[in-house]
Amino acid sequence: MRGAFIKLVVAALLASLSAIPANAFCMFGGCYPTEAHARQIFENLLKQRFDKPFKIGEFKQTMAERLEMHATGEKGYEIFFNARVEFPEGANLECKPEEGGKFPEGCSPSNHYVTAPRSADPPGRQYIAPGSTVQFDEEYRFYEAGSGWKGPDGNVYSQ
Repeated sequence: MRGAFIKLVVAALLASLSAIPANAFCMFGGCYPTEAHARQIFENLLKQRFDKPFKIGEFKQTMAERLEMHATGEKGYEIFFNARVEFPEGANLECKPEEGGKFPEGCSPSNHYVTAPRSADPPGRQYIAPGSTVQFDEEYRFYEAGSGWKGPDGNVYSQ
């Protein structure tokens, strides 16, 4: 008898939990940016930095961590990832180095590719030769924004 009662209580509890919207659990600190959010931001920023079609061959989150800025109390979240992107047509072809390895004005000679805006970004557009595959090893920082998280592309992401 007691076993049947426990099963009934557990079944009722599970049924009531399934009726609660998923974002209600966010009130208990369980909703953070996801790998899917980071991938969407990555696609958005690739489109801004490179002028030709690309194909993301691999995107893998390697680590994530919560942050709190002690001076302001602002909450943050970082997602670290690796990605491999194929550029069949290349990108920013007007930045191809000239004779002697000199780059046109406004183009960067750096072959360190990043999408997240940082003070250490290579200045200017970067040339990618047709058929190249570029490896990205980056992290995106999100900041709490109402019921979501503001990503480095300026958009707010929520569950």
